[in-house]
Amino acid sequence: MENVIEIKQENLQTTLNDGLDDLFYRVELNEEESEHLAAEPYSYWKSVFRVFIKKPSAIIALVTLALLIIGIIFIPMFAYDGAFANNIEIQNMAPSAEHWWGTDVVGRDLFFETWKGAGKSLILAIISSGIVIVIGTLIGLIWGYFKKIDRFFIEIYNLITNIPSLLIYMLFSVVFSTSLPNVPVEVRLVLSLTMTGWLGVSLLIRNQILIIDNREYNVASKTLGTPPRRIMMKNYLPYILGVIITEFSLVLPGMISSEVSLSYFGVGLLKTDISIGALMQIGIPKYDLYPWQLLAPAFLLAIIIFIFFLLGTALSDALDPKKHR
Repeated sequence: MENVIEIKQENLQTTLNDGLDDLFYRVELNEEESEHLAAEPYSYWKSVFRVFIKKPSAIIALVTLALLIIGIIFIPMFAYDGAFANNIEIQNMAPSAEHWWGTDVVGRDLFFETWKGAGKSLILAIISSGIVIVIGTLIGLIWGYFKKIDRFFIEIYNLITNIPSLLIYMLFSVVFSTSLPNVPVEVRLVLSLTMTGWLGVSLLIRNQILIIDNREYNVASKTLGTPPRRIMMKNYLPYILGVIITEFSLVLPGMISSEVSLSYFGVGLLKTDISIGALMQIGIPKYDLYPWQLLAPAFLLAIIIFIFFLLGTALSDALDPKKHR
């Protein structure tokens, strides 16, 4: 009887071992596989691009901007001889099959002239905006880091911003035109637009720095004696880079509008210059008689401002990390 029980126990153990062998198998440890992440690693700029490209407004703005740049580059190249010259015989002509957007008071073709002027206005706006952003960012970093100079810059900001910006631009324009008569008018215009334009950017950067100044990594850097320049460039600047990009896209249309306003009041580009502001300066007094002379440059100006407004709002949303998940 005992032998029978032992035989049955051996058979049961054999059956269990065979079943376990079927259910389990030995695997080797692979250190590379153990470090593999199931989820895709987070990348800030990839997430920004993914959120940005999903926005219909961003697609519309990018496509329109591409078409605008193509038009600015190539349309003036196909202008016929005399399109930009004074021609009394065709002055003040209404839009027609020959002159799509009509002609101005001196006989220049408004279609080609407006596209050429848009290129000049856009270049001036990009240069002015770039200078404002660079100066504003640098001063904003210093302003946010050194708390002792906060009162000084706040007083300057309050003093300047209480005066209408257009009035300040006009004042600098007149001063530069009399003191720097040999300097090209485009350079004087850029100087006028950038002398105080950086203040708003600086305040924005200063406020952003105050938000992150007491975070652990900044406190640790200051405790370890890290130089201020390194803290500004390594700790502050990467965090506010998205804000800077967004601010540039919003400052640019404002610069174009300011250039148009200065030219309209006669303290910007001259009437003989080909820019959107100069064309509108000519077209506004003649609007009752020749409305196309104002509507043509105003139409292109509205498109440019609308494009960068859409880009700015889309970038603002895409650069927000809260919307990346």
